[in-house]
Amino acid sequence: MIQSKSPNEYDSYWGKARPQAEGATCHLLVFHSLDVAAVGRAYLRAAPSFCRWLQSRMGGADAETVLSWVSFWIVLHDLGKFSISFQGQVPELVERLQGVLPSTLGLSDVRHDSLGLWLWDTVLQATADREAWFGNDPDVAFGIQSWVRAVMGHHGQPPIEQPRAFNTHFRPQDVRAGVAFAGAARELLLTPEAAALPSRLGADHFVEVSQELSWWVAGLTVLSDWIGSNAETFLYRDSADLSLSEYWKLAKARAEVAVRQCGVLPAMRPAEHPFAALFPHITTPSPLQDWAQRIAIHDSPQIHLLEDVTGAGKTEAAVALTHRLMAAGCADGFFIGLPTMATANAMYGRIADVYDRLFEQPVSLALAHRNKRMVEEFAQSVIQTGTDEHDAKQGDETATRRCTRWLADHNKRALLAPAGVGTIDQALLAALQSKHQSLRLLGLMRKVLVVDEVHACDAYMQRTLELLLEFHARAGGSAVLLSATLTQRMKNALLKAFAKGCGHTRIPTITYDTYPLTTSWSAEHPARVDEVPIATRPDVQRTVRVRYASDRTEVVRAIRTALDAGQCVAWIRNTIGDAMEAYAALSAHVEPDRIELFHARFTLGDRLDIEERVLTHFGRDSGSSQRAGRLLIATQVAEQSLDIDLDLVVSDLAPVDRLIQRAGRLRRHARDGQGNRLTDRSAIDQRGEPCMWVLGPVWTDSPEASWFKKAFPRSANVYPHHGHLWLTAKYLQQGQFTMPDDARALIEGVFGDDESVPAGLQGNANQAEGKSYGDASLADRNSVKLNRGYVRSGLEWDEDTVAPSRLGEDTVDVLLGRWEGDQLLPWRHDKPAQHAWAYSTVRVAKRLMECAVPPTSPQRQAVINSQLEMLPGGGKWIVLLPLECVDGTYQASGVSQGRDGAERITQWQYSQDAGLKAIADNTKEDQ
Repeated sequence: MIQSKSPNEYDSYWGKARPQAEGATCHLLVFHSLDVAAVGRAYLRAAPSFCRWLQSRMGGADAETVLSWVSFWIVLHDLGKFSISFQGQVPELVERLQGVLPSTLGLSDVRHDSLGLWLWDTVLQATADREAWFGNDPDVAFGIQSWVRAVMGHHGQPPIEQPRAFNTHFRPQDVRAGVAFAGAARELLLTPEAAALPSRLGADHFVEVSQELSWWVAGLTVLSDWIGSNAETFLYRDSADLSLSEYWKLAKARAEVAVRQCGVLPAMRPAEHPFAALFPHITTPSPLQDWAQRIAIHDSPQIHLLEDVTGAGKTEAAVALTHRLMAAGCADGFFIGLPTMATANAMYGRIADVYDRLFEQPVSLALAHRNKRMVEEFAQSVIQTGTDEHDAKQGDETATRRCTRWLADHNKRALLAPAGVGTIDQALLAALQSKHQSLRLLGLMRKVLVVDEVHACDAYMQRTLELLLEFHARAGGSAVLLSATLTQRMKNALLKAFAKGCGHTRIPTITYDTYPLTTSWSAEHPARVDEVPIATRPDVQRTVRVRYASDRTEVVRAIRTALDAGQCVAWIRNTIGDAMEAYAALSAHVEPDRIELFHARFTLGDRLDIEERVLTHFGRDSGSSQRAGRLLIATQVAEQSLDIDLDLVVSDLAPVDRLIQRAGRLRRHARDGQGNRLTDRSAIDQRGEPCMWVLGPVWTDSPEASWFKKAFPRSANVYPHHGHLWLTAKYLQQGQFTMPDDARALIEGVFGDDESVPAGLQGNANQAEGKSYGDASLADRNSVKLNRGYVRSGLEWDEDTVAPSRLGEDTVDVLLGRWEGDQLLPWRHDKPAQHAWAYSTVRVAKRLMECAVPPTSPQRQAVINSQLEMLPGGGKWIVLLPLECVDGTYQASGVSQGRDGAERITQWQYSQDAGLKAIADNTKEDQ
């Protein structure tokens, strides 16, 4: 055993540094470690459901024993900072604290989180075994490893295994200090009852439980490190003027305050309110909404699948059911995941008016992307990050900077708040080997996970969702899944995944083929699946006439005729390029203020403005003066969750589930012949029979392999299963469909197991189905493995693109600026300064833009460098594209890499009307 020369040898190591600051220039490592442990303890005390879950998994241990056990491990999270490789990043502090300038500064090739694991594996594990810290059974060491990895992985990813050059990273005195601190922490924090937990559980069960819990403990450690690194709350102390026990009392008091203010605590259990109190504007609930307020709530994890037509009130039904689950004590909050940013924005207005009635006391509501409120108000309410050290010498990214960078993506904030709305991607990443996976998992802990538009998941996303449901159910969460339509196969898979998380590998197979339908399963009654047919409200029962056309000229003529008749029209296209092309063609025939282009390649601020205009001119409450003669050219961003009501819908051919969604925007609300809203629920629409035009390839019973690609070259990879498109077109030849009567037949007829495609498309179908199987397998490979514990499994656990939430091209956030002389302004410089760059962001495929062409002016380059330094992460993860006004248009040059590896310069143009577009395009940039 390595003997410490001084009982306080560990006091001469810094944990956080700000050499240029006034007052204390560092915070001692032992004090910072206690800060973080105190936060973890305080969080568990303030999150009783989480603590009780840990108690139940750890053999029914009492709360104080669990708090002691977890606090002990979290206090060791920064053991790697005892290394000279970390300390040497600020050598002047080493000289001041230790009295001598070190002759070697170690190596910078390994981060301190991994070094902490190496110190445990190389030295401390043997010490713990020899001194029987956790009893005398050597086999418990395998379980102990899971706890070590979990707390050392506080950078959002498991530490690197297999120590190398250990003696270069750690001097003998560093090892002595680390061992001494671990021993002192054990005496201070680890009660005899806590130390006996491994023996009490037995080695085999302890290992199994430790591997499982490590996923959530890792997230707790990340969160605790972030909160505990706020120097405004945990004031720097650069001298050991307090003993560890004295400082522990101070840290616990500060942690209680910090945790109460963090904005991410579980919500208090609310009293149950009737549906009418939640939604006073709904005088008569729909049949689905009535079901949501009557279904029995079980005291266990449960999953509910809600299938109903567009306009049936699925969102309100899901919110009411979520509220009842929270009121019954089955959940501590909710997260609503949607397929796109646009749908997340649309959900904002529907939740903002009701969420304060869902909880007993005010809570943080994170509404991802709805930046007009969320960025400016919520941005300061969740986890105060504190002031960054801004010390360029520190090679390790500080906890404050990690926190700032992660929370700079406001969609991620939504996962931590008690009430959150955002894209489903942030939740899916909780099941994938991606950075901060564990923090996302913690954010979902015991919430109701509401997933809208489930049918929009492809094979990769569906499999990832299944894995997420398994994790979510394991930790006591519940789920509500919404869709207009789902195949029987997909429903069975989702139900079985959730049940597996609850420990049930076999549940009954669903049998009902009626529609609309609710399907429910709970861990309390595992041998039963409740399927309840739902009636349909008369005002959403209808027949839609379909006009299938293959001539673009004919489609354009139909659009112009409808506009001339005073109707409002939308043409929903499958790609941005097709949408831009249609916009350019029809702009010559429509007044500029009567046509709107809506796609994903606008800056966030411009996109929010477009959404607002779309809802004003085409939304539920629009009148004849706002609607008449207006045209919307849009991509898929308009097909889901936006409550727009169109007189005529034109769509490119897409799979039938997408067409059903798009048809749901057709004559959605009852209106008179001029387009004015009729508010009486019994009113009958007076605009005539609804008709949807579908532009597709020339219909044939015997298509060639190029049937779809020849007609829609840009869309060929958007919807790669051309057999599904042909089957959809086949049904459309009937000239109409009736909802909800035909919904199940349409879905099963295109996506069901008995589908049959013609010989010419069979090769494409085989390829697409093979890719689906491969994508599902890739999701399995990219996923975290619950039974292995928090450990690396082949991937690098780096950014979200390594194990992405959805397959497709890598993208990059492009921040658009504009030059005013030599001053660089955000594109949306009209917004509050602290969020103007967020409003000026647009996402672009990485293959189209890797960086901007540097300016020739050194002065301008200095301005760019200065701006990059002020962005999260120093601007390393974004492209800053400064635009110059040339002949009235804003242009810039970007650099990308061609297929041959050669550098390529592309000229880009941006406008608030058309978005970002390559001026000379021969690179398929619009697919």
